[in-house]
Amino acid sequence: MDVALVKYRVAAVQTPNSAQLWNNIGMCFFGKQRHVAAIACLKKALYLDPFEWIISYNLGLVHLHTEQYASAFHYFSSSINLKPDFPSSYMQLAIALSRLDDYDNACAAYEKAIEMDSDFLFHLNYAVMLVNNGQVDKAREQFDQFEALYAEADEETKNSDKDVGVMRSLLMNVLGRN
Repeated sequence: MDVALVKYRVAAVQTPNSAQLWNNIGMCFFGKQRHVAAIACLKKALYLDPFEWIISYNLGLVHLHTEQYASAFHYFSSSINLKPDFPSSYMQLAIALSRLDDYDNACAAYEKAIEMDSDFLFHLNYAVMLVNNGQVDKAREQFDQFEALYAEADEETKNSDKDVGVMRSLLMNVLGRN
């Protein structure tokens, strides 16, 4: 990421008003856990191009990661308004809503994401939220769908995010699927 940031610094001198450039710089800072810098760059990108959905989505991710759930909700909603056919936005919105204790709307957002694309992460995150809200039977249904999709994934996909394996193990214990 440091190499990318050096190249982006050179590019910023040449094209200081490029929203895509500032978006990329912001996400480099996010990858380095420099959240204030990430938000500053992403907000500059949003100022330069307020109708670019990915910038709002990325701002939502940073705010979700920093536990600023109301802000995350705002940016994911904006991203969905600009690009309603991107299912991951709905999943991220659902996570923000569940952290804001809006269970019904979080369920609706998960259902919308799953309706658009049956990604195993959607089912896993939905199952976690359902367990956290005492809906164990519904959580088992989502977990079973997760397991079916996860079994079909290639090894590279399965190993790309260690948190998936951790959450899978925790849910297996909670749901009695050992």
